[in-house]
Amino acid sequence: MGRLSGLISIVTGGSGGIGLSTVLELAKEGSDVAVQYNRGKELALSAVEKVQGLGRKAVAIQADVTDHRSCRSLASQTLASLGRIDLVVCFAGHPFRSEEWYKDFTELEPEEFRRPLDVDLLGSVFVAQAVLPSMVKAGRGSLILIGSTPAITGDKVGISYLIAKAGILGLTRALALAYGPKGIRVNALALGSISTGPMEAVSGEERRALAEESALKRWGTPEEVARVVAFLGSQDASYITGQTIVVDGGYALR
Repeated sequence: MGRLSGLISIVTGGSGGIGLSTVLELAKEGSDVAVQYNRGKELALSAVEKVQGLGRKAVAIQADVTDHRSCRSLASQTLASLGRIDLVVCFAGHPFRSEEWYKDFTELEPEEFRRPLDVDLLGSVFVAQAVLPSMVKAGRGSLILIGSTPAITGDKVGISYLIAKAGILGLTRALALAYGPKGIRVNALALGSISTGPMEAVSGEERRALAEESALKRWGTPEEVARVVAFLGSQDASYITGQTIVVDGGYALR
């Protein structure tokens, strides 16, 4: 029996990258999983098949996290299909775009600020609004939001992304205080350099430089992040809430 045996989870952005690794880790630990996707239906269905291959139930649900009505539909479809919502992990995020990441702050267009805010920050807000009522009714639940290490340390690049992620860390603390008395835990992850598909666009030289910035001198893996998520969602973390767990190989120690 796994640490999450009998639980029902939602993973947004669960069809690829860290989200997919998390879906599989939660299933290995005994959870049934709703895999949210926006456009990648085939990848989401593939994730569902992998979960079913591990002996757990799974369902793929299309939802746009930037639309609060769509997020409410995500929650209602999960309840209808799997019966409950115990753990929600918000990996859906604005994709890495190098032209935005390295652009001078004064040259960034309004839309280049809005997109990360809409997907990462407001997406987390809308998902939380959608799932919290059922958790409150049950008197228990765990919500895990995704921030980043630069939102803590600051950085000279990726500023529009950094702003959205910093908002997520504030949202985490606010929700932990508001919903802790109702039996709900809310935590965030601050991620450093994690090796995923979108990061393949980074040049080899830059990848090596980023690896050197952490104390461990390497990139992290999606599976390492997924194991932290499983811990936070389990009873092993039953007295942890309102925290930002830094998963960055020691980058923030610089």
